[in-house]
Amino acid sequence: MTTEASRVGLHDHERFLRAYPPFSALDARTLEALVRDLEVLYRPSGAAFDVSGGLFIVRRGELSLNGEEYSEGETVGGGVRTGQARALVDTWLYVMPPEKAAQWLSNPTIQHFLTSALSSRLNQPGQSLDLSSVPVGDVMRPAELAMPDMTVQQAAAKMREHRISSLMVKLEGGVFGIITDKDLRNRVLAEGLPPSTLVSQVMTVPARTLPDEQPALSALNFMFRHNIRHLPIVRGGELVGILGTADLLRLQTQGVGYVVQDLLDAEGVDELMAYARKLPEYTANLYRAGQRAEHLSRLASYAYDALYRRTLQLVEAELGPAPGPYAWVLLGSIARREAGLNPDQDHHLVIADEVHRPYFQTFALRVEEILVQAGLDACQGGVMASRHTFTLEGYVAQMQEWQSIPDPQALLNVTIFFDPRVVAGELDVRAGRDARLSAGQNPSFMAHLTRLAVSHRPPLGFRQRLRTDADHALDLKTQGLAFIIDLARLHALRVGEQSASTFVRLQAPGESLLHPDTRADLLGAYRYLLDLRMELQMAQLSSGQALSTRLPLDNLSGPQEVHLREIYKLIGRVQAVLAPQVGGL
Repeated sequence: MTTEASRVGLHDHERFLRAYPPFSALDARTLEALVRDLEVLYRPSGAAFDVSGGLFIVRRGELSLNGEEYSEGETVGGGVRTGQARALVDTWLYVMPPEKAAQWLSNPTIQHFLTSALSSRLNQPGQSLDLSSVPVGDVMRPAELAMPDMTVQQAAAKMREHRISSLMVKLEGGVFGIITDKDLRNRVLAEGLPPSTLVSQVMTVPARTLPDEQPALSALNFMFRHNIRHLPIVRGGELVGILGTADLLRLQTQGVGYVVQDLLDAEGVDELMAYARKLPEYTANLYRAGQRAEHLSRLASYAYDALYRRTLQLVEAELGPAPGPYAWVLLGSIARREAGLNPDQDHHLVIADEVHRPYFQTFALRVEEILVQAGLDACQGGVMASRHTFTLEGYVAQMQEWQSIPDPQALLNVTIFFDPRVVAGELDVRAGRDARLSAGQNPSFMAHLTRLAVSHRPPLGFRQRLRTDADHALDLKTQGLAFIIDLARLHALRVGEQSASTFVRLQAPGESLLHPDTRADLLGAYRYLLDLRMELQMAQLSSGQALSTRLPLDNLSGPQEVHLREIYKLIGRVQAVLAPQVGGL
């Protein structure tokens, strides 16, 4: 039985459709015209019907189509989601008959929704400047030069005159040196050298450089990796400009960028903690200004890097210089640069020699104490450097042991320790990286890891309704983000991608069990879940609640619930493809 929708109550239909994509994106006049062309169709439970022609929107009830369930607000038909559908309960639908559907299917918004990949539908452009697409040549500043035989007093005067904090020094053979205000403090004043000291005696040479066509984001990563604040930019061997870390961060934000520099320059622990406690509110303000969680997480991670580095420096100043080289390795969401507003501490330490362990035990405990006071809670699972300090040989051996004996505890450790990023220290840990990446060539281990990834099922219950715990809430970390992180780790190991970033991993080229289109959809889903987590924590922050990742279902809007079900269906489909390849669950 069908009736014209307009006879039933035009405004009621508009209100309903406006809550769901793609109709929520239509202007009022277009939506009103669309509703006038709709009919209402009722199908009793168990009834089968063809959705190959026209457009069908579930108003109430549920239907099954091609092995998937669709419920209130979801759209099928349109020449894309077609076939023989079956009503799972008594179901009412809005129907755009075929003779009118052609006109509406050419509407760009509706056409895009029906034909685009899930990643595209979930991906709403942010308003921030994307540093990954801006070449450094577009954002650098002119570099001021000093001569190697210039005195440090003359250099300091030139910095003051131009209100800058570094000078470049051109040397023979196309090599550049650099002298900064920090060099003047640490290498001249602190050492008691006279003002007549020559620049060539205290400059850093050779200065690290980057070509001007490199993306700004690569430059920022380069500067953090090498712990430098001023980066000369070259073109064809010629110096063309200079970049500062603060310059880059300020391109995106007037909040986090400033606090990064404040953290790096903090004079003591109290000042450091005061700046660190501002991070959640700064990040929240930027989200309110329209930036996406993906970009904010990346920006915030630079601030957390600065917090870790300055803390390590301050503790070394308290305890005395480290007796040997080390690498402080971040794990978890900060290592991936995907943290929310309440990341905790996850890290381990690699040292060069066992005899240095007593110093580093005291060192790690003091670092962790300061970080807790700065707002980074201790890891509840105890994954912190004071409990996980390896010699380099022990680190390599541990990576290999977890692969050779992949029992449940070893696999759990892999999900934690296989997402590392060195934030500070001079120890070369490439041997550990190589041992970790060799896991991708171990079929038995990869089968165990794949089985683990598909064993945690998305929370879809009877007829693919969202399934929650007793508090009627979902945990966006363990029941959302973690599914995709696990799949990205599998792909990264398979193709030898060393980055811990879920975004980099899913975009890494190479053959694996995940098709490129599937990885693109997973990326879109991951971005959407990060935004959903940010919205949740923003609301918690505003209302004075403790920050968490548990999302009450009552907080979800209609479109959010539809998108969340789509994401879980996607994850379920990926797991269903992977499971048979490792012998099922």
